[in-house]
Amino acid sequence: MFPSKNYDNPFEPLQLDKTKNDQQKPSRFGAIDNLYFDFASTPYQNMIKGADFQLEDDQGVKRHSPFASLRIVKDYASRSRKLNGEKIHIPSSNTAENDRKLSTIERIRMAGLHFIDSYSNSDEISNPNHAFPFSSSGLSDDEAKDINLLLTLLASANKTGQQHFNEAIKLIESCNNTSSNEGTTVQRLVYYFSEAIREKINREIGRDACDGLERMQMFDLQKALMGINASILAFHQKVPMAQVCQFTSIHTILENLGRARHVHVIDLEIRSGMQYTVLMQAIASRSEWQLKHLKITAIGTRSESRIKDTCNHLADFARSKSIPFSFEIVMVPDMLDFNINLLELDRNEKIAVYSAVSLSSLIVTPNRLEHLMRELRKINPCITVITEVEANHTSATFVNRFIDALFFYGALFDSLSVCLGNDEVNRKVAESVYYAYSIRNIVAAEGDDRTIRHTGIDVWRAFFARFGMAEIELSGESLNEAKLLIDNFECANCCQLPVDGRCLVVDWNGVPMFSVSAWKFI
Repeated sequence: MFPSKNYDNPFEPLQLDKTKNDQQKPSRFGAIDNLYFDFASTPYQNMIKGADFQLEDDQGVKRHSPFASLRIVKDYASRSRKLNGEKIHIPSSNTAENDRKLSTIERIRMAGLHFIDSYSNSDEISNPNHAFPFSSSGLSDDEAKDINLLLTLLASANKTGQQHFNEAIKLIESCNNTSSNEGTTVQRLVYYFSEAIREKINREIGRDACDGLERMQMFDLQKALMGINASILAFHQKVPMAQVCQFTSIHTILENLGRARHVHVIDLEIRSGMQYTVLMQAIASRSEWQLKHLKITAIGTRSESRIKDTCNHLADFARSKSIPFSFEIVMVPDMLDFNINLLELDRNEKIAVYSAVSLSSLIVTPNRLEHLMRELRKINPCITVITEVEANHTSATFVNRFIDALFFYGALFDSLSVCLGNDEVNRKVAESVYYAYSIRNIVAAEGDDRTIRHTGIDVWRAFFARFGMAEIELSGESLNEAKLLIDNFECANCCQLPVDGRCLVVDWNGVPMFSVSAWKFI
């Protein structure tokens, strides 16, 4: 699923896939060759890891069974690397134990296991009235209902992947009867995913396909994320993942700037610019740092007025902190038009590059991404810090992409539910405006239309190596400060900070969400 590190072009598999339907991979398990889900694929093998139960194939070779016991399930990780996480919570008859509710991710994992087990014991599950054969003993009513709802969603995705659209539609209708954009976390998640499957089916059969495509093209996610609005501000203030990524990135930039008198930060997608208030506060707190000038250059291809607003707000903040500050905006109609000559560079300044979830927006157009990297190499900054979504939403195989997205957005929806609490308005805006579009694009679109394409740190490493970039280890101080920051949140136990090689990964309940890495051109 992922290119190896000696791949000539790590993003070649991510380029536009012109075929709508992928070839089914042969199953290693002879008894279930008729199943569309590739149980040997990364999403399922990382979701369920069976240790002891084995089957023999036609040649008598023992193979691990994908139908693992619920007791040996470990945390899902949709990457080529395997994360060692906590075991899934198993409901027991102990009253104290049962006071702890299953998280959204645990419910998804449990539904995935029961879905696979259902297929191992029956040929078909297409009747929306079918009762999935799992025991709800030890589960609360809402947990059992959520798992049944997720099972129906998984069945609809499976039927869609098989192109059994009539059966899939019936299952989607069943999902709609018990899901809502105003229900529980799982109900909201299923609502948006089932609507995305419906749109995919409509596009496949030519029904309302143009309308769905037009809605996708009219909404510009990157533009919507520009500037500060209440929902984005609420996410940054109350969800620890956002603050950890920003803080660690800025802390790493500061460490590499030393006490340079002239500092220049080039931002590839400045958006709200909140990270630079953190930078300025740190500079202002260091009286020994005799800074003469801080310059920020914002590179953009859209929303120039919003970028100006952001930079003007930063200028006001700099004045309040008595920091000598200037900004430059470099607008280009196309990233292919960007070049180093458009920048005002000074040989006396120390330059850092910061990219927060901006490179992934160019994966769908690899020529633009490669052009940008070549120009950045010419600048040769002292440090390049990159934050990206840590997920694989690039697979050409629908079901693999669907499962990865379900876990990622399940964790994201769960974080909003936990962290925003009673802030229903901003939570609903974030889900219905930003995340609903991404889910729809990942699940329903194919080829040129599928613009939301995230990938993991291993793929980025292979890509950056082509441009002579070496990964720099994040300092122990940065990691310790990030952990202290997490501890300030009531939901600290949900957010983990494992280290993958030299980069920091931000997890939510065991699901990797974001990575922060630092690089130097060599």
